[in-house]
Amino acid sequence: MTHRQKQWLVRILIGGLIGIAALIPVGGLFNDLVSGGLIAMGNHTSFRLVSYDLERLAGPAALGIQLGLYFLMGAVVGVSTLPFADDGATLVRRSLAHFAVTAGVLTLMVCLCGWNWGKLVPLLVYLVLLVAVYLLIWMVRWVRWYAEVAVIREKLGLPPGPSPLKWKETLPYIPVALVLCLGVPWLLRQLEGSGMPLLSGAIYAQILLPIGCLASGMHLGRRRGFCLLYPVVCTAAMLAAVFLVYNYTVLILFCAITFASSLLGVAAGANPRKKKED
Repeated sequence: MTHRQKQWLVRILIGGLIGIAALIPVGGLFNDLVSGGLIAMGNHTSFRLVSYDLERLAGPAALGIQLGLYFLMGAVVGVSTLPFADDGATLVRRSLAHFAVTAGVLTLMVCLCGWNWGKLVPLLVYLVLLVAVYLLIWMVRWVRWYAEVAVIREKLGLPPGPSPLKWKETLPYIPVALVLCLGVPWLLRQLEGSGMPLLSGAIYAQILLPIGCLASGMHLGRRRGFCLLYPVVCTAAMLAAVFLVYNYTVLILFCAITFASSLLGVAAGANPRKKKED
């Protein structure tokens, strides 16, 4: 077994055990909440170790499934503490793969344990919160790693690299994101008046928004490389537009289109640049 494999195994085991210990009280609270235990009148169990949905199975099997889900969630979190990759492309691939696994485990835990209340919307809310937390932790780790690299480059007498998270490189494109994701829908809405929102609705969401985010992201990627902050800025502008121009019913759809299109554009623009430099 290699040193890297040992690292993965240790992080999985430690993270899994911590996940079980940490999620048992949290899971018990959720189990009691969705089964009505916290608000039901009369006698009821104030702490349910096994969810109401899994309780239909045999006791040991239900308990084993729920603890296994807790172990998986703790394991994927434990693996996330491994050091970053040596190059940007590998870092992006590993981060996306790890997020996909984390989201999959969270979806299994929410659905199998009945924490979704039988609807799709709560699951999407969980996933949106996971995205926000994941991006926050990822950026904090990236800034810390970048500061260490900057100190090493300074000691070696090398020229400084790009700004942390390439925020200086992204700064000139912030007006573009604001106009595209906030100004354009507001203008289209004003042109429509009180009529059917055809321009600011279907045409904007299906044509103008994805093409605009993709094109501007590709332009930034070709000039400055992969800038993760640009999709974040675009999504933040769209979030403001949802509440200023639209309403909460389009929150997930519009923000997902914005983030995916701008992220794909930045990645597509950065790849040819990377190959050319290699």
